Amino acid sequence: MRRIRKRIKNWLVYRFVTTLIFFFNLLSRKNAIFGGETLGRWAFFLLKDARRTTLKNLRSAFKKAKSEKELRIIALDVFQEIGKNAADVARLRKLDPSGIDEIIEIEGVEHLDRAYKKGKGVIVLTGHIGNFELLAACLSLKGYKFSVIGRELYDARLNRLLIKNRESVGLENISSSQDVRRAIKALRAGRLLGVLADQDSTRVKGIFVDFFGRAARTPVGPAFLHLKIGSPIIPVAILRERNERYRILVKPPLKFESRGDKNQDVRELTERYTEILEQIIREHPSQWLWMHARWKSRPASSGQKIQPLKKLSRLGSVSY
Repeated sequence: MRRIRKRIKNWLVYRFVTTLIFFFNLLSRKNAIFGGETLGRWAFFLLKDARRTTLKNLRSAFKKAKSEKELRIIALDVFQEIGKNAADVARLRKLDPSGIDEIIEIEGVEHLDRAYKKGKGVIVLTGHIGNFELLAACLSLKGYKFSVIGRELYDARLNRLLIKNRESVGLENISSSQDVRRAIKALRAGRLLGVLADQDSTRVKGIFVDFFGRAARTPVGPAFLHLKIGSPIIPVAILRERNERYRILVKPPLKFESRGDKNQDVRELTERYTEILEQIIREHPSQWLWMHARWKSRPASSGQKIQPLKKLSRLGSVSY
């Protein structure tokens, strides 16, 4: 009976998603974004657990720096931003190179171009900040050869939809369940590799680093790939601006000199890119997914010893 209920639930979710995609594509972008914002507002009031987790994480991160009223406004904005982002993602196939500049501007693109032209591949490091799906699509349509590592969704039909959407704008989707050599091959071919490194998952290789003043288990995949093949790590984020435009913020490549100790190198790199992501989130708190249980895992002891890192074999730790 439980299996039947699960199948019915998954079917309903799939039909809901496909219906949304259909209607978002019937509407103008302005009306689709308004519709997505409205759905996000409803979700804020209806999804009690997600709202509770969002507020709990915001309180923990900002403590007394923001009032309860300010935090509730940010929390509502988080849900509305997700709805608006979903509308643009649903309309991804309507994007074409000639129309990108109408809704997106890129700040710091020279950092990306300089690294890309070297032909050693670029690790485009971001988080669940803003419309990260649109970020990858935009850079692909701008002419960059772009691969993303995608975590497989729980429902095969939804997973096929997501992959088809990505491939429609020229992205190469690499499953997170595949061998890490797929990512290495993409980088050695001179491609951009989009990675997300801001969520807690015990299924992947990670270490505890400081994030908003608390120890947070953080993926080490980007650090491992950089040390393995030398591809630069460039932090990037896409942020919603006024008039429903986006700004892609490209930071300079992380400067790093190896200390000769692989474990220490991995820790230092992971701390650096986590600090950069935190800074962006602090400046734009309504554009991050605060409903994720970011601090779910806890260190085994107060003294965080660096455990020896074995060879990274799977891509789950760098899922997009």
